[in-house]
Amino acid sequence: MAHFELGNDMLMESLSKSVYRFMLKMKNLTAVEQAMFKFLRQSMPLSPRQLIPEFEKLLHTIKHLEKDRFQTRSFAYLDIISWVESKVYKKGMGEVIAEKYLASKRK
Repeated sequence: MAHFELGNDMLMESLSKSVYRFMLKMKNLTAVEQAMFKFLRQSMPLSPRQLIPEFEKLLHTIKHLEKDRFQTRSFAYLDIISWVESKVYKKGMGEVIAEKYLASKRK
């Protein structure tokens, strides 16, 4: 995700393949991680404008996985949903997290 943000497209392709193969070999790949790798593979050739629908698909997929108790580890270390929401809604990630925090305080 960091290299995606930095726009390191050339590095992203080889790095994502390498990390994917490593995680498959270690038998440590969750459905959330698979969805992320699928997104990365499909988004490589796309323009920034074409990325928004792909981010929306990814958001829909991982939101459903968030409710799966076997996927909780994927969400424990990194707020993937907020990152994707920041891309879909064209906001900063900090702003998305702050809005979620304020919404939870109101409840």
